[in-house]
Amino acid sequence: MLGALRVCVFAGLFLVVALAGVRAQEGPVAAEMQDEAPTLPVLVMLIGGGARSRNIDLDVGDDAGGTAQGTLDTGAYFDFGWHLLIRPAARRSPRPSIQAIAVQIDGGSGIGLEVEPEGTGISLQTNTWRLLGQFGYLYPIDRLQVGGLVGVGVDVLSIDLNSVLPSSRIVYVRLGPAMAYDIVPSFFGFRADFGLRVPFAFGSLEDAYGSDSSGVGLDAAVTFDGRLKAGFTYAFRFIWEYYNLRFTGSNMNVPAMGNGAKGTDHAITFQLLFGWSL
Repeated sequence: MLGALRVCVFAGLFLVVALAGVRAQEGPVAAEMQDEAPTLPVLVMLIGGGARSRNIDLDVGDDAGGTAQGTLDTGAYFDFGWHLLIRPAARRSPRPSIQAIAVQIDGGSGIGLEVEPEGTGISLQTNTWRLLGQFGYLYPIDRLQVGGLVGVGVDVLSIDLNSVLPSSRIVYVRLGPAMAYDIVPSFFGFRADFGLRVPFAFGSLEDAYGSDSSGVGLDAAVTFDGRLKAGFTYAFRFIWEYYNLRFTGSNMNVPAMGNGAKGTDHAITFQLLFGWSL
């Protein structure tokens, strides 16, 4: 009986020592895994507003072989803006290659605007909104993230009927590089985006100026942002958007506003956004 008790005590002591050794070995591994845990937010939701201006300047052909100017300058107006960024696998894997996957949605709208096309002297009710959904890859390297995004967007300008410019709906494919850097980790960072836009639909612009349409666009965005541990997030953004448009021929099925046209459409936006991140 005493011998059995001694064996049990010895076995118990051996088990305690063995468990202690295993825990000591697991400690560095657990600490290493904790160090590898992603610091990137899996969800960023922002909403706010700012100032935006848009200028459309077209040379419109007439039936006599000449051109007329079609110009619309909105001036500065208040614009709602929102931003959503999701990293669906950022908390599921410590691998940077998995954490880099991202989905991003950006949008904005200006409601109840009054603009005056150049040379008309008439104030027209105007609404504008835009939406861009993208799939991206932003690979984290310490404080730096590098990669790019590709997606589809739409830019709508709805304006009262007039003889200068029609309403428009530009639908485009966008792709381009992106880079982000945490200047002060979490609290203050910088991001830069550059994109090429390829429009493939123009809405009423095709009906007004010609069935054979083409165009190319560029954009650039600079963002200063940060987040607190509690989740509060902020961002200040500057966005530049530009299109070069060209229309030839005429659409005989609808009343046309001109026989061909070419020109530019560009906008500048300043946004201050607030929200939450997880």
